[in-house]
Amino acid sequence: MAPEEGDVTLCLRLLKRLLEKGPLLSRKEASGYVECLKLLSGEGGAVELNRGFKVLPEGFLMLIKHVVESGVSLESVFKSVNWRGFERIIAEVFRAKGFRVTEHFRFSLEKTFREIDVLVETPRILVSIDCKQWVRRNYNIRSACRLQLERSRLLSQYLVEKKNAWKAVYPVVVTFLDSETRVLEGCLILPVWKIGSFSENPEIVTSVVRPVS
Repeated sequence: MAPEEGDVTLCLRLLKRLLEKGPLLSRKEASGYVECLKLLSGEGGAVELNRGFKVLPEGFLMLIKHVVESGVSLESVFKSVNWRGFERIIAEVFRAKGFRVTEHFRFSLEKTFREIDVLVETPRILVSIDCKQWVRRNYNIRSACRLQLERSRLLSQYLVEKKNAWKAVYPVVVTFLDSETRVLEGCLILPVWKIGSFSENPEIVTSVVRPVS
């Protein structure tokens, strides 16, 4: 998919609309985004319904990826995709695969409040995800991994001490700026473009990193 300049602007507008009002568009509303929806439908990111269109979670990611690949700066994309929207996209991808997902999971331990951006529960594990929307000047992946490892460790401790529950917790950082999956400071770094394939089997993280302890 290679959007023309006019289509890129439309895709940004469509992305903003989807994040603010949800994935369903009436036929009348969809008529203002014909080319973008046609491109998404062709790649499985949107489906046509009787009354309009529905953009699937993968479609949100496709819009972001295609706009960035067209040469639009990340700063411009972020004006349409705020940090809440970015986290919502990640969460919806996992929900679409049938996993239990909690956004902005807050807990208190050692008199300090912590928050996990997106918490994904599978039958065997918990995937603790930190969503990073960096531009280049703010990029500090090593520090982010250390912090996410500590948050995840405290989450595991909280579940045992406060909820009398235990599941292995695996820390993950999802980011725009890394092109390859890698491990750093005991944390899996996952490029946002690979979240779709990761959501098919998030338990694959167990073969890559160790659970927090």
